[in-house]
Amino acid sequence: MSNSVNTDLTLVVDIGNTNIVCAVYERDKLKNRYRMKTDPNYTVNDLNSQFEAEISKNSLVEFKYVALGSVVPKLSETFKTMMATYSSAKIYEISGLSPIGLRYLIQEPALVGADLVGNAFGAWKKYPISTLVIDLGTATTIQLIDKDGLYAGVIIAPGIKTAANHLFEKAAQLSKVVLQAPKQLLGNTTQDALLSGIITGHALMLRGFIAEIKVNYAQYGPFQLILSGGLANVIAPMCSADYVVDQNLTLDGFYLAMKTLILSEIK
Repeated sequence: MSNSVNTDLTLVVDIGNTNIVCAVYERDKLKNRYRMKTDPNYTVNDLNSQFEAEISKNSLVEFKYVALGSVVPKLSETFKTMMATYSSAKIYEISGLSPIGLRYLIQEPALVGADLVGNAFGAWKKYPISTLVIDLGTATTIQLIDKDGLYAGVIIAPGIKTAANHLFEKAAQLSKVVLQAPKQLLGNTTQDALLSGIITGHALMLRGFIAEIKVNYAQYGPFQLILSGGLANVIAPMCSADYVVDQNLTLDGFYLAMKTLILSEIK
């Protein structure tokens, strides 16, 4: 991930609907990765306490740059206020409008979530061919990015945990299960039946989408399938025989996008 920009100590922050994931990069190397719960009602002091507790090996004042991607606008503003209060780091906020070289078939790039931009840019820069990027988060997203940086489009579906939790809330006789690969297709216990419906059902949905994309968007192929998110290692083997699990894709994407913006300023 190197180029002529020396980014020294950088904080990369991905503010999602469920979690805030952040990482410390030093001279292009991801050194540490942290996760904390998202709470839109955090005050500046609350958020500072969370960050200081999590990134205890570093102080906010040490960072030279921050790459920020967020889908929670209220918390974005709190974070930027916190950094202005406790650090002199320069913040680069990544969005669909960031001039980083991605081209969109989507009519309104501003509406593309920062996490999607991070995944798309990371996939484009890290992999040499067109990619299908599946992110298994609060929502499950499937993106197609061609080898030349064209963002062809996205599919958004309820995430595995989101759908499962809704089922458990609505069905009084069903209780939560640990989400893992089922032992067989047809369950002979309530737990196995749920796992087949939740996990195998999601994998079959993804396999269907992957097959249809390969047929309907063959002009962009061949494709590398990339999966990210908490249950990627469970779902990936059920989706395709040829896949990569990249749990740092979003963070790397934000980091690389930030470096691109810095380079454009130098020029």
